[in-house]
Amino acid sequence: MVVYRFRAKTPQGQTVDGTVEAPSQREAAIILRGRGLLLVSAVPEARETAALPLLPRRPEPPVGGDRVKEVRVARPRGRRRLPAGGVNLKELALFCRQFGVLVTAGVAILTSLQILARQAGSRRMRGALAEVAQAIEQGQSLSDAFHSRRDVFPAIMVNMVSAGEASGALEECFERLAEHFEKEHAVAQKVRSAMTYPAMISVVAVGVVVFMIAFVLPSFVGIFAQIGAELPGPTRTLMQMSDYIRSKWYVLAGAVVALAGVFRVAAATPRGAYALDALALKLPVVGDVIRKRSVSRFCRTLATLLRSGVPLLVSMSVVERTVGNRPIAEAVKAAEEQIRQGHGLSAPLRASGLFPPMVLEMIGVGEETGAVDTMLVRVADYYDKEIDIAVERLSSMIEPLIIVFVGGLVGFILISLMMPMFDVYSQLKL
Repeated sequence: MVVYRFRAKTPQGQTVDGTVEAPSQREAAIILRGRGLLLVSAVPEARETAALPLLPRRPEPPVGGDRVKEVRVARPRGRRRLPAGGVNLKELALFCRQFGVLVTAGVAILTSLQILARQAGSRRMRGALAEVAQAIEQGQSLSDAFHSRRDVFPAIMVNMVSAGEASGALEECFERLAEHFEKEHAVAQKVRSAMTYPAMISVVAVGVVVFMIAFVLPSFVGIFAQIGAELPGPTRTLMQMSDYIRSKWYVLAGAVVALAGVFRVAAATPRGAYALDALALKLPVVGDVIRKRSVSRFCRTLATLLRSGVPLLVSMSVVERTVGNRPIAEAVKAAEEQIRQGHGLSAPLRASGLFPPMVLEMIGVGEETGAVDTMLVRVADYYDKEIDIAVERLSSMIEPLIIVFVGGLVGFILISLMMPMFDVYSQLKL
């Protein structure tokens, strides 16, 4: 038997220190689990002694009334903080799944973080997990440690971990997080893969047309000049376009760069970003996909948070930052204010006019039956299927339009080149 000095969490979220006698760290975690404690870290003592009773961890002295002194995480010397930026949903889902499995198997939280930090796929994730593990060693809670790297770990993760710590259901919390991130990643991949093929066709088509106008067409100019053919209007227009592209290509390139810059600057301002998101919702077909994607994300994120015990107002604040569309986010914010004043959820969402009637009816039924989270999950699953159908419809519409557009341009170029030849041939026959 080995005596381990441990640090653990109570179901109420309090930290306790003590010793426990067990043959291994895993067995120590199982023993503490039987006492209703979640193991954070365990270190074997130098000698084997009888197990001592649990000792509550000494609280920090209050500062300025009931406020607790903030714990700052010290970083090793010579270590630079990684630049800000999140990680992808797939990596977050994998981390949550693996962390939940390790904790359920009896591995201490600190040990689990250290293991996953060593095998993380990206440098950013490795650095963030190493900082989280160090914060745990310094005495911070897991949710506070994640919050310190909120540039990597999203708000939904921080709030759900906080709720899991308070309820003593941390393993279930990470399982729900893994499922949430996996479904979000699957939907994003479907939308991305469906739009990749039309985008590639568009780029290739534009490149072919520009190549024909800039390089193929000029070779016919000398032929037309030698035979003395009179150029019709479409051919002269095409020749002027070719001359302009070849001689003023830098003007066109500058215009494209300037337009992209204006678009980027507008998107960086709150008013411009709101206007662009509102315009996106009004686009034919594409707007329908964006709306369904935002509604699905709203329902699934809110359901996941509510199921994990996060309060409704806190959940609405998190959802507001994750829906991905500013007009819908503003509607969620307005609903949050109405809820704060004692109103329900469905009525303020209905007033925005941005949520489909079916979503509002399902939420209303959930409010009446006390099963809002269940209804939200069903709505999210339904709209995920609707997104698949809408994306397939969008892809099937874009491809023929691109083919018709490119075919029309190429046909116009060929006809413009053939018309002078037909005129010369008709004159030779005469």
